[in-house]
Amino acid sequence: MEKEPGMTIVFQGSDHRYVRCVIADTNDPERRFECRVLDEDDVPVSVGEPITLEVVKVITERRTGLVHFYCRLVT
Repeated sequence: MEKEPGMTIVFQGSDHRYVRCVIADTNDPERRFECRVLDEDDVPVSVGEPITLEVVKVITERRTGLVHFYCRLVT
């Protein structure tokens, strides 16, 4: 759906590069998820193409209910 490359974050005590992505579920394209693909400068697929990710950690912000998916790209 969309991607924003070249970001950095402190994750589990160390700095990591990541790409912020908004992805859609292949079975239900109306369901969308925001994820952070760790240790990548960019994701080598175009917006709209299928991607396979491994979820490393899921964090829910208590106040807002926003869910963050921290993932790694599966090649």
